[in-house]
Amino acid sequence: MLPELWKIPFFDIPIKSYGFMLMMGFLVCIWLSMQRAMRVKADPDLILNVGFVSLMCGVGGARVFFVLHYWKTDFAWQPNPLWSAINLTSGGLEYYGGLVGAVLGVIFYLRFVAKTRAVGDSFKVKPFRRPSVRLYLDIVAPAVMLGLAFGRAGCFLNGCCWGGICAHQEEGQYVADLPWALTFPFASGAQTRQWENRQLRVPAELIYDSARNVNAPYLLWPDSLAAGEKELEQPARKFHELSAAYLAAAKKDPKSAETSKLKEQMDQAQQNLLESTQKHFTIAQAMAFQSRENPGQAINTAELNKLAGQSRSLPVHPAQLYGLINAVLLSVMLGRLFSRRKRHGVVFGAMLMLYPITRTILELVRVDNPHDVGGLTISQAVSLGMFLAGAAYMVILFKALPPRSVRALPAAPLLPPSEQ
Repeated sequence: MLPELWKIPFFDIPIKSYGFMLMMGFLVCIWLSMQRAMRVKADPDLILNVGFVSLMCGVGGARVFFVLHYWKTDFAWQPNPLWSAINLTSGGLEYYGGLVGAVLGVIFYLRFVAKTRAVGDSFKVKPFRRPSVRLYLDIVAPAVMLGLAFGRAGCFLNGCCWGGICAHQEEGQYVADLPWALTFPFASGAQTRQWENRQLRVPAELIYDSARNVNAPYLLWPDSLAAGEKELEQPARKFHELSAAYLAAAKKDPKSAETSKLKEQMDQAQQNLLESTQKHFTIAQAMAFQSRENPGQAINTAELNKLAGQSRSLPVHPAQLYGLINAVLLSVMLGRLFSRRKRHGVVFGAMLMLYPITRTILELVRVDNPHDVGGLTISQAVSLGMFLAGAAYMVILFKALPPRSVRALPAAPLLPPSEQ
């Protein structure tokens, strides 16, 4: 689990793993789709436009889907729900929303906006005309699944979309059932959900006490633990050092200039410590516990971080990696089908029918989504609708449309400016 890959030097801006993998997947898939387009004499520039349309509509659809799904639990109670809904920096995207948004956006763009120049039977360049929707959907379908593979890699690094517990108890300890079962670190989504479900215990020092919190208790954030030493321990040491120096100076000469100066510095250090304590109140509460290593002393941030490092989730199925493998296999299968297809549109139709089946099976392994749609997860419900839509599309494709789209003509080669 690695939510942040690195930070941009001098600006201290974090590069999120999930966003980085999405960007890499987008670039790789656009390039592969353009290569596939050139092999079948389609317009690669149009593929580039399709990619940007799918990016904008996909991100928008993924966000809208997430907001609608978790409106009551994550957004309705916010002081400004609308801002929280559009604030992408807080995270929250769902693949199915992105897939539906991207497909609808691309179909609209190809059908009503895009224009391309084609070569007719007499090798004469025709005027600009609408491209074949079926042809271009077939070209991008294998890349869509490859993009999903990059997304699942991002999920794995981010720690979301985890699987169910894959372990059994032996002599009071959990033992993994499979050699590839994984444990996730402290405060990850998997461990937090297991703790909320009372499936494991977490050291009391790492829990923000509900007696002082109007909301439900929660696990301390790792970022807060990392900031504890700088934000609390250092100000506390500074205050105690100045206090000792002031008392020694006051005992020697209460009215000296040095004593007055130390008094001002001590008061300022005390104010800084008070502000840091109020700002980092969760860590301040944790540091009020007695040390386990040195009884009689307060626990320090080094020991808190050590406890956090030892506290991990129970072994779980790496559902993200299952999804990655599934997406790669589907991409390869659709790519092979593309090279052997005898009907335009069949590759896209196969994607609409195959992915929902595999996603429904994967949802049986994942435990991060609630079964809140008629006993199904939201992804299973959408999968059912997508499969039925794919089946209807394939019926229309084979019963009402010709094998070859009439708009699927070879793209005209680029001409020098003097010949255009």
